[in-house]
Amino acid sequence: MSKSSEILSIQQRVANSFGHKALNNWSMFCLAAAAVVGALYFFDDRETLGVSLWEKPLKFLISSFIYSLTFSWFYGLTQKGKKIVWWLGSLIVVMLALEIVIIAGLAAAGLTSHFNVSSAFHIVMWSAMATFISTLWVLSFAVGSFLWRLSTIEPLVRDGIRWGLGIGLAGMGLAFTMTAPQGQQITPEGWQGIAGAHSVGAADGGPGLPFLGWSTVGGDLRISHFFGLHALQVFPVLAAILMVAISSLNLRRAFLHAAGVTYSLAVVILYLQALMGESIVAPSQSTVLLFAVASSIGVAVGLIIFFWPQSLKLKQKLKQKLKQNS
Repeated sequence: MSKSSEILSIQQRVANSFGHKALNNWSMFCLAAAAVVGALYFFDDRETLGVSLWEKPLKFLISSFIYSLTFSWFYGLTQKGKKIVWWLGSLIVVMLALEIVIIAGLAAAGLTSHFNVSSAFHIVMWSAMATFISTLWVLSFAVGSFLWRLSTIEPLVRDGIRWGLGIGLAGMGLAFTMTAPQGQQITPEGWQGIAGAHSVGAADGGPGLPFLGWSTVGGDLRISHFFGLHALQVFPVLAAILMVAISSLNLRRAFLHAAGVTYSLAVVILYLQALMGESIVAPSQSTVLLFAVASSIGVAVGLIIFFWPQSLKLKQKLKQKLKQNS
């Protein structure tokens, strides 16, 4: 095969793997827009809540880029209902685009987007954003339903996708818990036109980790949301790595499911840690203990999965010997 033929073959495989043109085009737009907004992040010194007003649009553009490519790959895997999944993917693009337009537009005007109910205009914007994200969750769930029983891919990769979808959709759902008004926000003396928050036990916009913004003085619900959401990418990638690195099928499955259990429990613990108003950089002894317990449970699950087939084989051999002896 000539070099040009090899290049064409690679391009064809990539096109088949990431087969949704609208999602691909949107992801490339997000990448280009992220470069522009990234420049504004460094050169525009305007701030809101103590951070660059371009920080939120930049983070959402990066997230939208990753999310779009992930679901384009999911589309490339589907066999049954491919036309339906194509429409679902196209609607995902629309929801992401509308969300980004509002976030970036309000940022350009020097206004906050999330939790802002200070006027009729902001209530409409915030309500629209909530509707777009809720619809995105439903669309993502629908795409996942077509992948759940997929039989045309490696079983380990399918299990990785299942873990990713399950944890990812749960992680997306955690974002809705941030929208509930906190007690002090709805009192006459505490009313500032804001309903909902990322932080617990600290004000949004206080000291936080660079760029991520996660509070270093209180709890932050974005952390569990972040790790939950990106399980969509973590587990398919982990499955692919295990297929290359480990030859034993049982050991691959054991590692993947142990990781799935541990990761799921870790997301729950991160959420509970935030609710307790505890910073990610200063975990309490009880939180550290919970993480240790989660790891132990994950290891136990992995050991059971690894040794279970062997114990079944041993039982079958014993039964055969008993039959022969009788």
